[in-house]
Amino acid sequence: MTTTDDWPAFLPSRRKLWSGMICDDPEAEVGILGIPFDGAVCHRPGTAEGPSRVRQVTPIMCRSTEEGVKLDLRLRDYGDVAPDLDWERYFRTVEEMALQVLGHPFALFLGGDHSVTIPVMRAFDQVADGPFGVLHFDAHFDLFDSLDGHQWSHACTERRALELPGMEPQRLVFVGVRSFCDEEIACLDQFPEIQYFTARQCYLQGIEAIIEQVVEHLKDVPTVYLTLDIDGLDPAYAPGTGTPEGGGLSTRELLELVRSVVSQLPVQAMDLVEVSPPLDHSDVTSYAAAKVIYEALGAVQERVNGA
Repeated sequence: MTTTDDWPAFLPSRRKLWSGMICDDPEAEVGILGIPFDGAVCHRPGTAEGPSRVRQVTPIMCRSTEEGVKLDLRLRDYGDVAPDLDWERYFRTVEEMALQVLGHPFALFLGGDHSVTIPVMRAFDQVADGPFGVLHFDAHFDLFDSLDGHQWSHACTERRALELPGMEPQRLVFVGVRSFCDEEIACLDQFPEIQYFTARQCYLQGIEAIIEQVVEHLKDVPTVYLTLDIDGLDPAYAPGTGTPEGGGLSTRELLELVRSVVSQLPVQAMDLVEVSPPLDHSDVTSYAAAKVIYEALGAVQERVNGA
């Protein structure tokens, strides 16, 4: 388990990990797991440092939502999945540990590159009560069957998800995409049921209209997995990522999206991936990631309290 002892000694005593919400209670409302792996990137590495850095910015954050609602959730942080040079064995370990974290009412996973979602979704498929939906925020579709000779590339995340027993193409929704590779276009032609909203659609229609369509599309799904690739944001808001694409959403728009879908849909697990601290400037990306997480926690708290 991760504790405040793991964080910089220069922080004053009043500064606590996860703003003091951390606990060791197996009945905590939220379970957290870090997956510091970036062995599946196709461009620039560095996301293995993401889980640690996102945690490190939480002690200076206020224990509230941006609208002043105090966060009274209990968070059990299981720490990070230990590194392993055997990729297949590492993903098995991730899957096993994810099953434990998914025992909490809400599970949060910190990447790492987007390939870490593959073993987490395998675990989610095992615990989901019937079919489940996936909302994927990203600049990219990640629908390659294989990239650089490997089917576990971070560009293959949703192609692997489509192979899961509880997943069907009509329950897969993308928001923020703005990169169309030939193989992914062929996959979209193969599965026309997949729903997607490009970054340009978000700009032209407004994020509120996109949220309404996402909620309408997934409203009848028993449970939802939310996967957030930080490169769905415009590089101006998230420079610290390995495969940036210009023309993305703002942090403001992502906050609205996350708060709304977690409030209105049965989101039981969420990951936030592709934060690369070595590529970041002034921790802009890590702070954006942490802010998004806190707003998601606020929506979870509303659900827990029946608000």
